[in-house]
Amino acid sequence: MNIIFSQEKLPAEFRGDTADIGLRPYTSEDGNPSDQNRPIGSWNQLYLWANVWDSSTKREGQDASATLQWNGSSPSTLIAADAAANLEMMDNRHTYMRHPILLRYYNFIGSYLTKNDRQAQNGGYINVAVSVVPVYVWWNPYNVDMLFQGADGNPWGSYFGEHRFKPMLFADNVTSSGPLSSLKMYTEHPLTPYTQGAHGAIYDRQVADFGASYRKTSRLNDGTGEIVKGEVSVLKAGEIVIFVQPSTTRTDKVQNGAVYKSKSGGYDTRTDNFAFREGWPQDMSEMASYGVNIYTGLQYQYFEESGYPTEHKYTFWARFAETDDELIGNGGNSSLGTPPNHVLCHKYTDEYSSNSKKLGTFMMGAGIMDANQIGKDTRLSGSSTPDPIVFSKMSPTMLNLNWGFEEQIMQATKIPIDGWIHLEGKNDEDGLKRGKYAVAPDGPFPYFIAYYGVSVKWGKPPVIGAYPEGKDYRAKTWQHSSPLFWGGQMPTASELGRLYSPYQFEVKNANSDFFPITISNILSNDGTRLSPFGGPGAEQVNKIVAAELPFQQPSSLAGFAGCRLTPGWYRSDSKAAIAKRFAYQSGVPGVGIGNAFADPMLPADKVFSHNEIMGDAALGDFWDHGLMINDALWDSWFASSLAARPSSLGGTGREELKTVLQQAFSTDASSNRASGIANRRFMPDLQGKPSEAVVEELARTDEGYKHASKYLTVAGGFNVNSTSQRAWEATLLGLKKRKILYSRNGRPSVLGNSQTAFSRFGVASSDKSHVDDYGSIGVTQGIPDGEAMAWSDLRTLSDSQIRSLARNMVKEVRKRGPFLNMSDFVNRRLQSGEMGVKGALQAAIDESSINSTFDELSDMVIAPRGGYPNQDAARGSVYTAAPGYLIQSDVLAVLGNILTTRDDTFTVRAYGELTNREGVVLSRAWCEAVVQRGINYVDPVNSPETPARKVNMKSGALEDTELSAVNKAFGRKFNIVSFRWLSPEEV
Repeated sequence: MNIIFSQEKLPAEFRGDTADIGLRPYTSEDGNPSDQNRPIGSWNQLYLWANVWDSSTKREGQDASATLQWNGSSPSTLIAADAAANLEMMDNRHTYMRHPILLRYYNFIGSYLTKNDRQAQNGGYINVAVSVVPVYVWWNPYNVDMLFQGADGNPWGSYFGEHRFKPMLFADNVTSSGPLSSLKMYTEHPLTPYTQGAHGAIYDRQVADFGASYRKTSRLNDGTGEIVKGEVSVLKAGEIVIFVQPSTTRTDKVQNGAVYKSKSGGYDTRTDNFAFREGWPQDMSEMASYGVNIYTGLQYQYFEESGYPTEHKYTFWARFAETDDELIGNGGNSSLGTPPNHVLCHKYTDEYSSNSKKLGTFMMGAGIMDANQIGKDTRLSGSSTPDPIVFSKMSPTMLNLNWGFEEQIMQATKIPIDGWIHLEGKNDEDGLKRGKYAVAPDGPFPYFIAYYGVSVKWGKPPVIGAYPEGKDYRAKTWQHSSPLFWGGQMPTASELGRLYSPYQFEVKNANSDFFPITISNILSNDGTRLSPFGGPGAEQVNKIVAAELPFQQPSSLAGFAGCRLTPGWYRSDSKAAIAKRFAYQSGVPGVGIGNAFADPMLPADKVFSHNEIMGDAALGDFWDHGLMINDALWDSWFASSLAARPSSLGGTGREELKTVLQQAFSTDASSNRASGIANRRFMPDLQGKPSEAVVEELARTDEGYKHASKYLTVAGGFNVNSTSQRAWEATLLGLKKRKILYSRNGRPSVLGNSQTAFSRFGVASSDKSHVDDYGSIGVTQGIPDGEAMAWSDLRTLSDSQIRSLARNMVKEVRKRGPFLNMSDFVNRRLQSGEMGVKGALQAAIDESSINSTFDELSDMVIAPRGGYPNQDAARGSVYTAAPGYLIQSDVLAVLGNILTTRDDTFTVRAYGELTNREGVVLSRAWCEAVVQRGINYVDPVNSPETPARKVNMKSGALEDTELSAVNKAFGRKFNIVSFRWLSPEEV
């Protein structure tokens, strides 16, 4: 694979003009998929991922985002969103897509009070304002820094504004004579951001921005309301950052603040007019700047906590709109409300049509912004749509979730008066009741009274409203519902969709008794740390490196585990399938090649299943991609480490394949062959040919990869069918003190280790082992500041853990063996029960004490009660396969190249004797020969690289090749490596 991926382009048989070529073709046994042209894996994606390090070679169709950006010592990446805004044009032929991952998007609903002169309408002095403040949490999951912009310099951005995703309707019980016992009609007014009424109306609604970029700093100029944007954000490797609206200074007269000055002339839909900024000091008075007056002149006596014994208090309700008919705008005038075409949850609903009125989907989008549209005035109308106004490229960050919305946002929430005091007028009872003397000592006193939005699933059961009562939709997030792989973003409200999705919808409100919602509790944020995968009180980290962009080609098959197993580029008549192609999961685990975790969406004994998912039929097709790709690769391919590579550690230069081959097969006694073959267990064997001829043969563009194996032998191969614990221990302990690479301030450095170490990546994200080196700090406790603040992918095992792994490995061999080939060893069994849940090596790891730090958290070991076809696959720790949780590809990345399921070297002993006619032994002799199966056939008519059988890449059928009759019968030659006579004492 290294040689084939070192070419300028893949050979023609691995490329297609109208569709990608899969790693494994379909066969009739794989089921009857709804979309036939969806390859199992993608040669093109493996090729692009393996070469992402190479910034020195620009391949056909690529832009600057296709490869890493090197500054001379350390790499970074741009946003690689190789997709046009028009979904039908989405195409990832030219790059390995990557972008930040949305961990949380919340809308916080805030209420605060201001003082005014007495208003005749309601007879009081107090004004109520409400703000809806969006908060995003973005994660760079990669092992390199990420600049939030595309190759053309345009920034990364997303929609914001609650009405874009799921319109809210508000109701209240406020009247001029005091609160009613029941609410008034639900309406969008005044929170609709779309009202285009009289000149003054632009001040009395939420911000109506079509999209915003993410910046290091962003503020509104108090004098003019103009936006002052800093540089685009750069998220360090693994970094998690909160983004909120631009900073601004609150003024007493809200309509005169910077937010409203930016809404000049009704054109407040200018793209990127409210760019988001990093971090949030949680200054509540700053948030008040985004507020909208709902009512003026309310009376003090009708507020909660006022102390007056009135029968009713001011109360607000909120819920989501369900159809277009409810978008009634201002005073029932739909022309002043939200145009249905502007509501994304309408446009992308599963039942979308020109006549559809359903608003059942929570949807958001993100991508590379169109520089030509940034700052451009745009007047809203019912005929325009937001897509072309904002993005030049859309990305798989698009969420399309229908969670049913069983919960109202707010139910009978009473607005408090806490913080207000009386300073005078004690004898004026009427004035006291009306709020004439009510004063807020520090100005407006905002509360957040509700929030709603989406987040990745937490490790613990979520807050009220996230799931329907009695349901537990938690998942093994890092394994089969990982947001890294996008595919679980099911667009349905079905039980399976909710179970499989990596995201959950959340609603929390300050119920009728009222308690303020603190953002620090919701986000578990102290200014630096967040808890993205556990909720309040869970793991407090701000750095999790979980996805790899390789610094050079991997030198083992399991080294490709970090490549996202998308189906690659293909064409389809299904618009839903097109929209989801990058997000496609269908049985793809969170970690790929070299692992064999069963997927709960597939019956244990099947590789294909169609589940009744609402919406497009193609979204219900599921294959066990991990198992099928292992089957395609492990007995047909290997990684020789003969590859084009960086010319120096962390450098920008490229050492060509031919140069590497010359070093590897040089016959010059003074040369260092090891410098050519990075994998030291491969030994060159020239087969009697001149080195120059071997180099030329292997460097041939379309053919060289076919011949590499005949010029390499494995030194010290190990048979996985061994039932010797000592042999397994020796093999594993042979890795002790192995030097590995780790990232030090973004630069690859060498780590010397006295123990046995494994890393998820070719270059570990840290020099610390999260589980072992943090002492008493566990996965659900705070981690101190510093370089060690990570869920490190580095794992260091003690000798006792290695012995335990060897012992359990022998148990698995006896239980499952003999393994007939390597894919049989790597993969799970297609059967029910424990052998059908995971591969043998993973089972041995899990039976040892290696992952006990995760597994001992009993409340994080789940057994979902939903309708999975394979319940056994869903059970286990929610942290399964998380960084730091040792998985079998971590081990196979080191040992995979020396493992085999048969022995090729044998010791043969023979005995002979001479007797006379009476049968008396006159002489005896013993001999011993070591014989080794070679690469050449017995009959030289067939070349060594000719397989006995091969897979038809189009039909998937296993076909015989044209071997001679002799070779079909006898196969390969055996060579005598050594021979000696034995003495009687040696027998």
